[in-house]
Amino acid sequence: MKLLAIGNLDEEFRYLERLPEVVQNLNISAILFAGNILQAEARKEEWQKTLEEGREPNLQRPEIVRERENDAESLKTFFILLSKLNRPTFIVPGKHDAPERFFLQAAFNHEYISPNIFMVHRSFAPLGRNYIAAGFGGEITDDHREHEMFLMYPGWEAEFSLDFLRHLDQDKILLLHTPPKETFEPAIEEAGSDIISTIIKTYDPHVVVCTRENRQKGKMRIGNTLVVAATPLKEGYYAVIDTQERSVEFGDLR
Repeated sequence: MKLLAIGNLDEEFRYLERLPEVVQNLNISAILFAGNILQAEARKEEWQKTLEEGREPNLQRPEIVRERENDAESLKTFFILLSKLNRPTFIVPGKHDAPERFFLQAAFNHEYISPNIFMVHRSFAPLGRNYIAAGFGGEITDDHREHEMFLMYPGWEAEFSLDFLRHLDQDKILLLHTPPKETFEPAIEEAGSDIISTIIKTYDPHVVVCTRENRQKGKMRIGNTLVVAATPLKEGYYAVIDTQERSVEFGDLR
């Protein structure tokens, strides 16, 4: 079975519009999206100011209000284009896909309309054969939680939310936004999460799909698990995972 792994769309839809051809030509069985539908430029600017000025974020800034209206349209476009792939598609939110309730409402609305879209943040869904897809999105932190400006969760919350995995006998495909601590190939200095590493070692998934802070492609092995960093679809990149061979090839739509 071949899986298409993508992430970091950042509201750049031109390559997403071209994916049906890739899905058809490569005989893709399912799609995995590892987060960051939205760009969040106004929120990033406001977040930086709150850190510099030591104050609470002002969510009523005109730039943020306008951005939120644009975000609603971008989410709608994203899910419409996903439906056109005509394959089971599993998604988790990225750090930018906030507020949490805003993303979850959009995802569940489109889950109801489209039978092929599955939001697996804190949840799971059958993927085919003896596989299930499960996931946890957003940025994993040591102890900080934020769900209005960005999606940031303390590590204990990710561990607690995925505890259901111990009760599932199927082979697991784990979809995350935050990478583990171990070093990817190619090696670049970056900060992954010890908690994500622990989750992978605890549940021994068949495949893990995540993103990297530097947004570059990458792969690694943690025990028997193939870990793949989904390259940014914004720039035309994607990854194809062969579940039988437990291997990955990276593609380029540019």
